[in-house]
Amino acid sequence: MKSFLAALQFLTIIPIPKGIKIEEKDLAGSVIFFPLVGLFIGGILMLIAISLRKFLPILTLNLLLLLVWIGITSALHLDGLADTVDGLSGGKDKEEILRIMADSNIGAKGAIALILLLGAKYLFLYQLPFTLRNHALLLVPALGRWAMVLAAAFLPYAKEEGLGRIFVENSGRREILLTSLLITVLGLLLIKFSFFYLLGGLLSATFLLLVIFKGRIGGITGDNLGAINEIVEVVALLIIILGNSS
Repeated sequence: MKSFLAALQFLTIIPIPKGIKIEEKDLAGSVIFFPLVGLFIGGILMLIAISLRKFLPILTLNLLLLLVWIGITSALHLDGLADTVDGLSGGKDKEEILRIMADSNIGAKGAIALILLLGAKYLFLYQLPFTLRNHALLLVPALGRWAMVLAAAFLPYAKEEGLGRIFVENSGRREILLTSLLITVLGLLLIKFSFFYLLGGLLSATFLLLVIFKGRIGGITGDNLGAINEIVEVVALLIIILGNSS
């Protein structure tokens, strides 16, 4: 239970009950709960969409959903995306890439990446088929955090120190198996057998990113995990739209 609360505390702004002390061992065991936290986030988004769809114009509702989607994580993964883009685009070798990613200032290319990604997510929210809208809102945040587990299990940590190290070093076959089982059951329940097309696309996108990170910095960092989450969420929305277009 404490490991789930550790994942919830790390990945969201949701406060955990007072008196519960999160220790390093709880963080180490929290990776397996990342997709479950994503499901929790998706549940909030779905409830907002259901509750307000009759009261707000669709464009306004989509903007609200996007703001909640960002706010509930305190833009943690978006920050990772910007840092990753700045590092990969500005660094010539591993050391320089890691140094740029560690800089708290955002560069022009990182800012452009954020604008493009958020614009795409807003557009795809608008284009989601009505019959799949609620299911997509519930599923997509879980898929993004499942991809983080895959990435953490497949690549070594690229830095000497960093908060992401504890997640990477405690991810392995067990985490992959259990989180993949959860995602598969959830996907089949929500979007039936078309989930397998979605799964194939997301695995391809995730492993392409892993190849890039492995080639450039020899592993992965916490910023890269955040970038993977954001990219996979957008790719998932796009695949769902394309798979249901007439």
